[in-house]
Amino acid sequence: MSSNDKPKKHRHRRHYTIMIIAGDSDGENKRIHLGHVKTQILAFSAFAIVLAIICYIVYTSMTLSALKDIQSTQTATIAELETDNATLEADKTELQTEIDHLSYALNQKVQEAEASAAEAEEQSMPTGFPLSGTAAMESTYDNPDSSEIVSSFTTTDDEDEENDDTTDEATEETSEEETPTGNPIVIFSAESGANVVASGNGTVASVTSDIKYGNCVTIDHGNGYVSIYRNQGDPLVNEGDAVLRGSILFVVGDDNSLLGYQIKNNDEYVDAEALIDISG
Repeated sequence: MSSNDKPKKHRHRRHYTIMIIAGDSDGENKRIHLGHVKTQILAFSAFAIVLAIICYIVYTSMTLSALKDIQSTQTATIAELETDNATLEADKTELQTEIDHLSYALNQKVQEAEASAAEAEEQSMPTGFPLSGTAAMESTYDNPDSSEIVSSFTTTDDEDEENDDTTDEATEETSEEETPTGNPIVIFSAESGANVVASGNGTVASVTSDIKYGNCVTIDHGNGYVSIYRNQGDPLVNEGDAVLRGSILFVVGDDNSLLGYQIKNNDEYVDAEALIDISG
């Protein structure tokens, strides 16, 4: 008997029977027979469905957990942002208060600066009286080509008598006054002990000799105005000195009672008497 003649093993097919018991009154049972392949397909399908359900449940749980974490994080972030916003609002209110205070202080400073500038500008105008105390004054003209002071304060007694003896004919010949020549000047006659003072704030531009009055002090007020003080006394200031209204320039004595006072505006002589504030 050859090896090929060995008896072959037969595979047995398994059959599965699913019994469905119906609750009929007749008690009849129904059976469904499934083959091996169908049974495996059914089993794998059931397993796949169960696995899919489990995965879905797990995925849903993980998703819900992640969403809860995100929601919790967002809630904490919102709470933190609200706290920061409240802090910023408080800081904003505080800063606004500080800004209001600074703005008020700045406005006060600006007003004070403007008032100070206006006061300084006013003090720089040569409107003050150039002498301490009272003095007689006369507005006239100064001829720069002459070396003599032409003023009623310099008239002698002999000249007064000569003027009294003038005939009517001479009076008629001189009745027509000649047009004065020279620069406008105010001549003051002060008492001994008075002071020649600056009529406004400024800087001493020069201290020079004067052929008529002895000495001359010129003050630049920085606004186009220049005041000129001509007196025979010794100057008490030097070129370049800063002076204030009322600063002493000369001390008046018995031999320097006359003061020649002139003002220039933009290098042009103007009527000094018109600028003097007598009440000041």
